[in-house]
Amino acid sequence: MDQYSFPGDDTEIYRHIVESALDYAIFAMDLDGTVVTWSAGAQNLFGYSAHEIIGQNSTVIFSFEDQLAGAALREMRIALATGRADDNRWHVRKDGSVFWASGLMMPLRNDVGQVYGLMKVVRDRTRRLQQDEALRASEERLQLILKSAIDYAIFAFDRDGLVISWNTGACRIFGYEEQEILGRDARMLFLREDREDGAAEREMEAALEHGRAENERFHLRKDGTIFWGSGLTMPLRANHHRAGFLKVLRDDTERHSADEHQQIMMREMSHRIKNSLALVAGLLAMQARSARQPEVERALRDAEARVGTIAQVHDQLWRQSDIETVNLADFLSSLCQRLEQSTSLHTVSVDADPFLVDADRAIQIALLVNELVTNAFKHAYPDTGGTVCVTARKDGGDIRLEISDGGQGLPPEFSSDENGGKSLGMKVVRALVQQLRAELQIEDRRPGAGFVIRLPRDI
Repeated sequence: MDQYSFPGDDTEIYRHIVESALDYAIFAMDLDGTVVTWSAGAQNLFGYSAHEIIGQNSTVIFSFEDQLAGAALREMRIALATGRADDNRWHVRKDGSVFWASGLMMPLRNDVGQVYGLMKVVRDRTRRLQQDEALRASEERLQLILKSAIDYAIFAFDRDGLVISWNTGACRIFGYEEQEILGRDARMLFLREDREDGAAEREMEAALEHGRAENERFHLRKDGTIFWGSGLTMPLRANHHRAGFLKVLRDDTERHSADEHQQIMMREMSHRIKNSLALVAGLLAMQARSARQPEVERALRDAEARVGTIAQVHDQLWRQSDIETVNLADFLSSLCQRLEQSTSLHTVSVDADPFLVDADRAIQIALLVNELVTNAFKHAYPDTGGTVCVTARKDGGDIRLEISDGGQGLPPEFSSDENGGKSLGMKVVRALVQQLRAELQIEDRRPGAGFVIRLPRDI
């Protein structure tokens, strides 16, 4: 880049500064308001060339309304009296179009301090005005929406938890008028046990970490009554700094009560089913004890075990808070403990990853495990005791379930294809595998055998 030296004359430098400021109109006037200098930026902004405007009064750039109101003269008086006059107003171009401008007028003084004229700097701020008006209109619309949203409590609180805004819906739901709640701690809306447990702080931390924090809990009204609120807390930011939080909440007491009632009814239904199945299992056991033929007794005992397994699933369901899913690790442990208690010769070891499966699939998995474990008792160790191992592992999107033993292996007549295994037990196993949309692999390991089932975690 070529290098040029500064002019030796300060006046020349100042002239260059003024002429280079093309985004600003910079001009001087005498004490009567007559234009005496006109910059290139002024020509760009107002449309007048220097020879057209110099000698004219500066009021020509003011709107007709401001001319009638004496705005130009008032600016000059303020500038002379105080040393400066700021203004934001509409100005008029040569072609008659208008623009919103920010201006600054200052007196011009000579070397001995005497005022001999005035200088004005003007910048086009129309776009900024449009943005401000759009923002103001948006804020007004938002305020209107907030005030009209009577079904939702929408309020903001600062970093310390003090309420800084409160809408009509919040008044209706919580019972506090705006003037009663502003400046007070939003934690007063929580139950005492939730305040002591730091529930509000956890919500704020989660909102900061994830951008939002969904929450459902009981809240406290002004009159001391409580309601179930479903809420969403979000961080508020101003100039890239954390300014506080916004919370949107609705009274969901009716839905919550309906859900609780449904849960109670479902648990009661599951409990009744479990008792009915236990009664059926008892009848089967009684018939098995009175059976005269060993084959009939074995069939009845097998049926009793299957019904007992289904009953155990329902027993576990109605005892837990979530009746729709089962923790497979806990469930397999409980199931295999019952199977082990049913025999004095064998032991069952369980090693399962903890994950949830829906209740319907849990029943099918339980029946499958029950069938394969009891088959191992009968066929792997016909004359002695032994151990049966049950493992369940997460394998990508699948569950890898394996039942294995260290017994005498599969009999020579056993076939691993779909037509093999003519016993009722293997027919039940294959039917359950099909219902679970699973794959069955049978391995003759000698010693022992392994049944590996791979099933999708979700269907």
